[in-house]
Amino acid sequence: MRHLFRLCGGTGMGQIAVRYLPPHPPPLEGYSRLVPARPASHHAAARALLADPLTNKGTAFTEAERDEFGLHGLLPPYVGTLDSQIERRRRALEDMDSDFHRYAFLRELQDSNEVLFHALVESDMERMLPLVYTPTVGEGCERFSEIWRRPRGLFLSWPNRHRIADILADPALDRVKVIVVSDGERILGLGDQGAGGMGIPIGKLALYTA
Repeated sequence: MRHLFRLCGGTGMGQIAVRYLPPHPPPLEGYSRLVPARPASHHAAARALLADPLTNKGTAFTEAERDEFGLHGLLPPYVGTLDSQIERRRRALEDMDSDFHRYAFLRELQDSNEVLFHALVESDMERMLPLVYTPTVGEGCERFSEIWRRPRGLFLSWPNRHRIADILADPALDRVKVIVVSDGERILGLGDQGAGGMGIPIGKLALYTA
């Protein structure tokens, strides 16, 4: 019996045909032994690994790492290298028609794979630094809400002044080594940018790391 399932994930949609096997299927000659199903917690850990920009390596995860962390099926089967990833991102950057779009591309990369982001910046700092910080960061601050995808940094606001101690109690902040603070005012002579001023601390920390 064949059944057709519609799968939705991320921005893609596809179809997969599934054939149900009899209760006791015959041996599959020529095939390696089937890998037993992993517990749900293992699958959740695999997705968390890819979702964390500090641990995600994209297609650069080796076959051994994909076996160990249960990443097969979550990544394309191609196993790449950091150098090949850098080259693909360079080509993508050059195909874009404005520095703002390049800035947005780099910000998204930083939020998904920090190792690759910093390796790309360091590979050509003369070209990359003006995209990561001035002068492009000014427009990035003005259009911050257009490209914001996921949390980075802390927003300490007057309405939440009674929650500041709780916000700063996050154990993840114990690993912080450098802090850049901005009040959002007079951003590069553009005036008060409010929450958009977060682009300045993000950009400066990228410079300091590079």
